Amino acid sequence: MRLTSARTVLAVVLSCFSIAVLAQSQDDKAAAPEIPVREIQVAAESFTRGDPVPAWVERADIPTTSRTDPAVLRLWDSQFRAGSTPSYFVSRAIQVNDSNLLAAVGQVSLEFVPQYQKLHLHSLRVLRGREVLDQTARVQVRFLQRELGLENGVYSGTVAAVLLVADLRVGDTVQYAYSIDGANPVFGSTYAQDAGWDWNMPVELRRVILNHPLAEPVQWKMVGDVNGPEIRPEISEAAGWRKLRFTQRGYKPEDVDRWVPKDFMPYRGLQFSTWDNWNNVARWANDLFPPAAVPGELQARVAQWKSLPTAEQRAVAALQWVQDEIRYFSVSIGESSHRPHPPADVVRDRYGDCKDKTYLLVTLLRAMDLEATPVLTSLSGPRIVPRYLPSPSVFDHILVRLRLDGVDYYLDPTMKGQSASLARSGTGIEGAAILPVAPETRQLDRMHWPDELARNTMTLEEVLEVPAFDSDATLSANWTWMGVDAEIMRVNTRSISEERLRKFALSSYERRYPGIDLAGKPVLEDDPVANRVTMTVRFKLPKPAKEYPEGWLVKYGASNMNGVYDLPQNIKRSFPAVVTRAPYRMRYKMRIVWPANVAVMRDPVIRHVRNAFFEYGINRSFRGNVLQTEMTLDTLKESVTPSELEMLAASLQQLNGVTPQGELVEREAIKRSGFLGLDLGAPSLSQTLRRRLQQELEAYDRAIAGGRLKGSDMVEALCRRAEVRAEVRAEMDQAPLGLADAEQAVRLAPAVPRAWECRGHVLRDSREFARSIPDYTRALALGGEEASLLQSRGISRFFLGKYDEALADFGQSVAAGQTDSEVRHYPMLWQGLTARRLGQPVSAELLAAAKGVGINSNWPSPLLGLVAGTLNEDDVLQAARRKKGDDQDMALTEAWFFVGQARLAKADAKGAQDAFEQARKLGVTVYLEYQAAGWELERMGKPAAR
Repeated sequence: MRLTSARTVLAVVLSCFSIAVLAQSQDDKAAAPEIPVREIQVAAESFTRGDPVPAWVERADIPTTSRTDPAVLRLWDSQFRAGSTPSYFVSRAIQVNDSNLLAAVGQVSLEFVPQYQKLHLHSLRVLRGREVLDQTARVQVRFLQRELGLENGVYSGTVAAVLLVADLRVGDTVQYAYSIDGANPVFGSTYAQDAGWDWNMPVELRRVILNHPLAEPVQWKMVGDVNGPEIRPEISEAAGWRKLRFTQRGYKPEDVDRWVPKDFMPYRGLQFSTWDNWNNVARWANDLFPPAAVPGELQARVAQWKSLPTAEQRAVAALQWVQDEIRYFSVSIGESSHRPHPPADVVRDRYGDCKDKTYLLVTLLRAMDLEATPVLTSLSGPRIVPRYLPSPSVFDHILVRLRLDGVDYYLDPTMKGQSASLARSGTGIEGAAILPVAPETRQLDRMHWPDELARNTMTLEEVLEVPAFDSDATLSANWTWMGVDAEIMRVNTRSISEERLRKFALSSYERRYPGIDLAGKPVLEDDPVANRVTMTVRFKLPKPAKEYPEGWLVKYGASNMNGVYDLPQNIKRSFPAVVTRAPYRMRYKMRIVWPANVAVMRDPVIRHVRNAFFEYGINRSFRGNVLQTEMTLDTLKESVTPSELEMLAASLQQLNGVTPQGELVEREAIKRSGFLGLDLGAPSLSQTLRRRLQQELEAYDRAIAGGRLKGSDMVEALCRRAEVRAEVRAEMDQAPLGLADAEQAVRLAPAVPRAWECRGHVLRDSREFARSIPDYTRALALGGEEASLLQSRGISRFFLGKYDEALADFGQSVAAGQTDSEVRHYPMLWQGLTARRLGQPVSAELLAAAKGVGINSNWPSPLLGLVAGTLNEDDVLQAARRKKGDDQDMALTEAWFFVGQARLAKADAKGAQDAFEQARKLGVTVYLEYQAAGWELERMGKPAAR
């Protein structure tokens, strides 16, 4: 259900300047995409055939070739003549060696704009060995106009003269020469032209010649990202003209695939320009947007908008009107390629392209005394514009920059579905180069959106309820789209049919849960102010729990993260690759409610992976019969270099290794009779915990003794056995053995943070608080999970009485944790306890988190209220007692510990002792609060009952 970036989807639609960009100029277009066309007639004077080659053109011999590639460009010659009557000449000779290419090579397409250009076909010949078959006079010519309006709402006036070569055979060479006179009058006396250098086939001879008057200097630049020999021109002068001749022989560009980024130029190109600087371009563009009156039809509406309370509301009202009421359609003939139509005409016709809609929006905003400026940019290459010479031809889009209270907002009137808040609107391309259309503009600027990552977020929250292992289940899913995604959903769902919405809702689940069906209609909710669209769906799942010898398995996964990375088929490559959308944030939450007879004891597990490509965090906890998993994935880089691609592939493998695809409930965790599978009346929880720890210890003993574990697997096994031994030390005297395991892990992998972390845990749990601190610090330095390690180090410092240092650790742990995770509550609670010990107020973050928390809030939220002072201890104990079975004992263990801390803060030592003893009596030995209650009792000089 992942959505493609809106900017990618709409790039073609929004590109409204109908001129060629450098990568594909008029003289060297590759095969055109399949777009609906219609045949037209052109004026007789617009096309001629058989004319002699202009006198200013230098002849070039066609080189021979021994290449056997499917097609070989034997000659590619482009010659330009600047000045008052600009013209250019092209000669190509393409040898076809593969029958599959006969159709493509045998159809020659020459594009021109009859309104201001004239096309001369000088020759069309087929070279077959020594035979020359001249088809110039008899070749069939059809004039076709691409009906872009049918697909993209664009009518440019460009015509393709299509020549159908007759009797073409494998081994033949098609040679043709033509010239085009004339230039778009919108550019006046300036000159700008570009010529591709590389093509998607081998080239035997590439030549580009520029002729320009000495009195009218022309700058040139070779642009591109591929390595190759430096191309410098031969320069000659005669009769008041300068000639620049660029030549390269015998080369073969590398193949380009769909992964090449827009901001990487795999094919080199030459650019020519008489524009001296960007200020000249800005002043030229400014003349295209003179001040205009508000169209009469809108004057009353503008007066109404001006009465809105804030400048932002006035701007949003104008933006949404232009987006919704003026449909996108471009009539870009002649000067209309760049000169916008007057706002009154646009409102009358109710259509326009980017420049028309921008002109109208700027007029409306300025009429309300808002600071609005048109800005030129490029959708096809947003960040490479600064690499070009100054020229209007490097831009293909225009939008509006609105400045409010010193903050810039970029309003695109060709978009749809944008929100009522500019600060929450979907962002454009971060870092895209822009040229403000104003006389004072001296240089390029760039777009920047604050909090771009936060405004490009997709969240999926799921709740799976399994009443019995062999029964059907229900799944509730809540999808939330923010920013650009919300705007796409807002537009796409306005008229979506119920059946299509149903298929959309099922699309992410049908493979994982065969037989899944909707339990009701999907519910869509739109919050334009927050720019958020949500979809809530309920499903019926046929028996999702599958039985295995070890237990019962339920599959789940972050559907919104599926396919977020798209790696090239070949990892080893020469060009960089676009691999994802970035920056982008995906959040996933899953809550599985297992059958009531499931009793699992697992402390929260936090894992964090951060590298140059992405940041990933996962929190998992399993208490009683409720599993909770939360994942966050932030993509940081959209494209990677060839050398980075292998590192990314390895990082994704690491990511797969820590990302769960399901959850297994072991048979030992299923109560079969009595309480937790034991005889009625037995002290079930403590006995069960001891039994399970013993079973886990025996399993690790077998695995380690088997000798098959290596590397990180061995380290993890040693660490886990060390921690289990620390947990069961009281009953089995395992503490020395646990420390030995941890020290072995450190010896085996001194560069692995997990080894130092587990030794720190064993030392802390053995009350060696001072010795544990350097281990936690070392694990942090090695890149271990920051939030968890800082919390652990803070606890050791807390029980050493180093409250100032502990408070700093807990504060950093809170800052490093997941923003909306319940796991994040624990370091916040310790931070609050420590502040109370120091006689300081609790943090503003804790107060905010505790706001509105009551006895019915999800656990452990009531503890936040206790520490913040918004709930009393009776409320918290009542909240814990609302839970059932084992979950109640676990919650009460935590509740009594924090009640004891609250009593200590009030100098009630006797009451604190009673609370800590209550926490110990419940026997939840695997809980930190159980151990910490014992440490507090020992500090009081009291025995810690076990």
